[in-house]
Amino acid sequence: MKTSLRKIRVSRPSFPLAKKPFFPTTSPDGKKRVLVIEDQSAVCDLVAEMVHAHPRCDLAGKGSDGESAVELALQLRPDILVLDVIMPGVGGIEVLRRLGGSLPAMKVLIFSGKQEPHIVRALMQAGIHGFVNKNGPLSELRKALEAIALGNTWFNEDFSRTVRQALASPAHLGEGMIDQLTPREREIAVLIAQSHSSKEVAGRLNISIKTAENHRANLMRKLGVRDVAGLVRFVVRQGLVDPAAE
Repeated sequence: MKTSLRKIRVSRPSFPLAKKPFFPTTSPDGKKRVLVIEDQSAVCDLVAEMVHAHPRCDLAGKGSDGESAVELALQLRPDILVLDVIMPGVGGIEVLRRLGGSLPAMKVLIFSGKQEPHIVRALMQAGIHGFVNKNGPLSELRKALEAIALGNTWFNEDFSRTVRQALASPAHLGEGMIDQLTPREREIAVLIAQSHSSKEVAGRLNISIKTAENHRANLMRKLGVRDVAGLVRFVVRQGLVDPAAE
C-alpha cells in the first residue's frame, strides 16, 4: 500500500526588519507635521497644545534646546519647525545654520521675543517663512500656523518694518564674521561663552586640549577680539546663547 506524503507548510513568525523606530514623514490625514522647539517648558506645552488642536496641523514632536532641535528635525523631517531664537546652548540661528539645506521642504516659523535688527537680518538670511513675537497675542501664532500650513508666509507689519530698518542700516562690525566660522568653531565659541575651560571643551568634543586651544586662538583671530569677554559679547550678540542663562 502506498503512503501519500503531503507537504506541510509551517508558518514562520514575522519579525520587523527595521531596528530603528519608524517616524512617518507625512500625516495620514494630510495635516502638516509640526516640530516645536522652545526652552520654557510651560510655553512649549502651550504651543504644542495649540498645534495639536489646529485643524491643519499634527504635532510631530517637541524639544527644549538647539541640540535636540537639530537631531529631531533630521529624524522626524517635519513640514513646519516652530523655533525659538534664544535658547541654552545652541541658539535658533545656529540651528538653522547646522540644518543648512538638509530639509529643503521644511518651513520655519520663528516664535521669539527677540526682534533686534541684527537678529532679524540673520533670520532673513536663513530663509525663515514666518515670525511671531512672543510679546504679542497667541492669536497671531494661530494665524501664522494657518498661513504657513497653506503654503504662505507670515510677517506682520511690525516685523516687516524691522526688516526694512535692518536692511537699510549697515551691518554691525563683526556680524558678517559668523559665516566665516566653521561649524566646529561656532560650537566651541558657544562652549567658551558658557564658561567652559579648554579642558572641558576638549572633553565634550572628544578632541585634545591642544586642538581646543588652537580653535580658541583661531576664533579670536578671525573675530578680531583680544579676550574671552570680547568673544562672549560676540556670541551673545549673534543670538547663539542666552545671556540670561549664563
